[in-house]
Amino acid sequence: MEKKLDILTLPVQGMTCASCVARVEKTLKNVEGISHASVNLATEQATIEFDALQVSVEKMQSVVADAGYTLVVPRQDATQTSAEQIGSQHTKNARQELLFSVSLTIPIMLLSMVSMMAWYMQHSPLSMDATNKILLILTTPVLFISGKRFFKGFWSATKHVTADMNTLVAVGTGSAFAYSAASVLFPEWLKSPHVYFDTTATIITLILLGKFLETRAKSQASDAIRKLMGLQPKTARVFRNGSERDLPIDDVLVNDIVIVRPGERIPVDGVITKGFTTIDESPVTGESLPVEKRDADNVI
Repeated sequence: MEKKLDILTLPVQGMTCASCVARVEKTLKNVEGISHASVNLATEQATIEFDALQVSVEKMQSVVADAGYTLVVPRQDATQTSAEQIGSQHTKNARQELLFSVSLTIPIMLLSMVSMMAWYMQHSPLSMDATNKILLILTTPVLFISGKRFFKGFWSATKHVTADMNTLVAVGTGSAFAYSAASVLFPEWLKSPHVYFDTTATIITLILLGKFLETRAKSQASDAIRKLMGLQPKTARVFRNGSERDLPIDDVLVNDIVIVRPGERIPVDGVITKGFTTIDESPVTGESLPVEKRDADNVI
């Protein structure tokens, strides 16, 4: 007899692109006892099919952490709101990173643009060397505080001899910053009239803006799905063995006859065996008008 495997769906933090998904899936599939692993970047979740006697959840966490990501395992006493709390915290963190980056990027951009004008060079009390040093000071926290996630991801990918979006961002912004910093701090070694602090800060800020919008959209979509699931009845009235009984929807079996009275919600998907009615399917289909249903029609 084939042994029944356990299935878990757990959040995965730290993924940024399709290569991250492939790396997490490959890491999990290489663990003895895991027969299947599927990772979804949009929902940031991993669905794992495994043998609990061969591999533990702690082992899964460990191998995913070695790959540079975090497999989030809810506490035993956690309620279903844990997913909502995680999503809310992600959105809050993304907003804080973005606001910090924007607060420094705006003066960096303004100072960089103004310093290129002729009147600034003629009338400004600051020399170009002093201006560039101010830009260096302002850009450093943008790169290494707001943008630290990209360098952590880059280092993790490098350790595993691979590359992802973090590699692109870290190499691009890091190279621009390093070249500009060398031009300012060691002018006798690298004589260059150009610095790219504004480019470095702007790239980091724009990517963080995209991450914030993505995180907020995911959080709103998850909230909508949770509210939609909350509309489902918890019990169903089933006609079984010649009598009606109210059962939890998890106990409803295939081919059971479910009785739904006028005004009640449809507890489970099925087919109408007897009766005629109109049903509001707007929470599922978006159709604003009630839909007529009769014998042999499917209901959701």
